[in-house]
Amino acid sequence: MKLPDLDQDAVVACVDLVARTGAKSFEVGYLDDDVPLEQARWYAQAFLRGARIVAQEKEGPDEACDALARRILRGGRCNHCQKTVALSGTQGVMCVWYRDRDAWVQGCTGKRRATRDKD
Repeated sequence: MKLPDLDQDAVVACVDLVARTGAKSFEVGYLDDDVPLEQARWYAQAFLRGARIVAQEKEGPDEACDALARRILRGGRCNHCQKTVALSGTQGVMCVWYRDRDAWVQGCTGKRRATRDKD
């Protein structure tokens, strides 16, 4: 895998989301040691509230991170509006979250959470 092919925003957004959940750990890596990097199967995992949440069998670390973030969010509860989190649909009954570059955004506020100083 060539570095320019990596969606760094997906990785940063996942790491930020995992930190926001209070997860005890986060890990991203590949499942295969004996294949070229381009053929490796990737995973991302977090330990959250005593459970291991994992996304695996992905083509790259960015895809694994994005899949993990979606697993964490889907069906969760928004801390702001207390509604169930959805990743698509119309805002109303559910709080529809979306990824805006390197951050996951609460649909109920539509505001990016400042995660770090920008250059």
